[in-house]
Amino acid sequence: MNKFLVILLLVFSLHVPLYAGQKTVVFKFLNQDRYEVYLNLQDDYRNDNSIMGSISRQLLRGYFSVDRIPQQYYSVEKLDNISYFGFNISQYVIFPKNKDRFKSTLWLDEKEHIVKLEVFDTTNTLMFAFSGFDYTEGAMHGYQYKEHQKRGHKKGRHGDIDAKYKFWDTPEFYKGFSHFHTTVFSNNSMDLAFQDGVNRFSVFIKPATNNTAPVSKIVYGNYLFSRVIDDTEYTVYGTVSFGFMEEIVNIIHQNKKNIVDIASSGNILTSEIYKK
Repeated sequence: MNKFLVILLLVFSLHVPLYAGQKTVVFKFLNQDRYEVYLNLQDDYRNDNSIMGSISRQLLRGYFSVDRIPQQYYSVEKLDNISYFGFNISQYVIFPKNKDRFKSTLWLDEKEHIVKLEVFDTTNTLMFAFSGFDYTEGAMHGYQYKEHQKRGHKKGRHGDIDAKYKFWDTPEFYKGFSHFHTTVFSNNSMDLAFQDGVNRFSVFIKPATNNTAPVSKIVYGNYLFSRVIDDTEYTVYGTVSFGFMEEIVNIIHQNKKNIVDIASSGNILTSEIYKK
């Protein structure tokens, strides 16, 4: 696959007319065993409440910085001075040193805003390709984090959610991944999110309704792993291998009470929890 032109070719292959000033959001993803495509050419793309529209907006809002790529876990190849619709961009291919997380190819403008992104799993299969681009203004991706978000904060009860906690620059929890977000639900469930500067995954913990068999599948360009242990259901969703997901589930289950207490109180999870 020609990495320089994948999104552009995708748009043209759909015979979509492009014109000056038009915003284009393209999201191609592997879902179960086939590729699907989401395309939005509307200026009011923020009003699309579909699942694909919501995922696309999350990708547009995501934070990324080349300086945050952990050299212990990744190697990077860079190619500069690529011309894309008159804009000067650089390509970064980010290779994991171990086959426990995904590879990324990014095209960034001079402000490190993402022009295009491709993510490949540990077998080098394309999981998803994404681009948000204004052919007059350039990359639609930008930094959305404000200073108070970087320092961490708590939101009060909203609907059936008890609290949300966000963190910034937290210590490592496991193999380069840090805990950066917690959502605590009122039904004795919680969602824990982790990132290593390139890849992310979330762990959803809830009481099990039945003792189902473990599940491993691809959903919307991410791996999904689910397992029931001792009446608790753990579901991991993200861009890490299934083996890595199982390791995380085992660590969390072995330290479940401590982890639930710490996360529910709005505190960060670190490696000290399971190394004691």
